[in-house]
Amino acid sequence: MSNSQMTSTNTTSSGRSYRGLTPEQRTAQRRESFVEAGLNLFGNEGFHATTVRKLCKEAGLTDRYFYESFSSMEECLIEVYERCLQGILARLQKSLINLEGKTFPEELIRRLLNDFFAEMEDPRVAKVCMFEAEGVSDYMHGLYNDYIRRFVMVLMGASRAYVEEWPLNTEETEVLGNAIVGGIIQATRNWAVNDYHLSRESLVNGIMVIFKGSQLLLGEK
Repeated sequence: MSNSQMTSTNTTSSGRSYRGLTPEQRTAQRRESFVEAGLNLFGNEGFHATTVRKLCKEAGLTDRYFYESFSSMEECLIEVYERCLQGILARLQKSLINLEGKTFPEELIRRLLNDFFAEMEDPRVAKVCMFEAEGVSDYMHGLYNDYIRRFVMVLMGASRAYVEEWPLNTEETEVLGNAIVGGIIQATRNWAVNDYHLSRESLVNGIMVIFKGSQLLLGEK
């Protein structure tokens, strides 16, 4: 390849490609590098122990590019946090679509729980989702509560398949959902901080007792 061709291929002028990537693609690629670096650092060392310098070193980029992608460390944490939880919710929704109406309620809820704990077996994901949102800001606190509500909706939707006629009103359903999700969160935290000392099967079986108890109280199908 001639020097003139190389110059044309590697130009960094606005709108031109560099190594086959447009400026927008390179920006997106750098952002992904910071998100992956954030998952590694927030998920191992913790958000408060991570600095912009550490994040840039992990990503192999300079702070100039960090501020091209994020306005602050908290914004980077939010991106990592939401990526993790959206991935988990997407997996649960996929199970609902694939299994709902084709299997018994107990099998459906077991699959949802198994999917959730499978995601949490990545200790980085568990740390980011279960611990790192606490005490960062009011916005992060609100985001955490929003995802709790979304998980409640998924699990309560599956739980309704257990009974012929759902006897709880909207507020009572929310209370029950929060209680169950709260138990799942505490079980996950305990699992993670104790180096995954329990099998995933034991976690699923233990949480299923809560669902089965609710089934007996609310009326079995």
